[in-house]
Amino acid sequence: MNHARPVLILGTRTFAVEVADLASDIGGVTIAGFVENLDRDIAGTRLENLPVHWVDELAGLAQTHAAVCALSTTHRARFIEQAAAHGIPFATLVHPSAHVSRSAQIGEGSLVSAGAIIAAHAQIGRHVIVNRGVLVGHHTRIGDYVTLGPGVNIGGCCEIGTAAYVGIGAIVLDKLAIGARSVVGAGAVVTRPVADRVQVMGVPARVTREGIDGR
Repeated sequence: MNHARPVLILGTRTFAVEVADLASDIGGVTIAGFVENLDRDIAGTRLENLPVHWVDELAGLAQTHAAVCALSTTHRARFIEQAAAHGIPFATLVHPSAHVSRSAQIGEGSLVSAGAIIAAHAQIGRHVIVNRGVLVGHHTRIGDYVTLGPGVNIGGCCEIGTAAYVGIGAIVLDKLAIGARSVVGAGAVVTRPVADRVQVMGVPARVTREGIDGR
């Protein structure tokens, strides 16, 4: 976890404001501002009384700052790659009310929000969003760029593929795999493996769309 440097939040929407609030509870973390990469008119303004930078300004900030991405979409990889190209390192943020097993691993740039529990030997990839109240079971592996919505419950020994999106309150039973870039709808109960690039919804969860690209 990189707490030595002030942190810049990639994003300027409401979730970025929430992440700034969560980060303010973490000892040793200073939020220095926000970063925009789509709307040049937003750059140079202020959000939560902090400056909003244009993404290209990261080249001049990379030696003194770290970043974390606060876009809930699994397509945030694009923004993260833009930032990484300017040489900025990434902070890993874990809220003090979260419980992370000593044997669990959290990848760089990931966010573990308030009330989350990461069980023994779980592996959380890079740039993962573990939202408030999420439960991740023992020996479960979460791939890079995954989003776990509030209240998600992932059983033990599961595998969640790269850039998958698991919606608010969804449940994934033990020893199941969710494919890369798939979407599990809010409140769904997953009782069997989910292939790559499909959307599943309902109780039990069933495929409702195919050929998708995350969310």
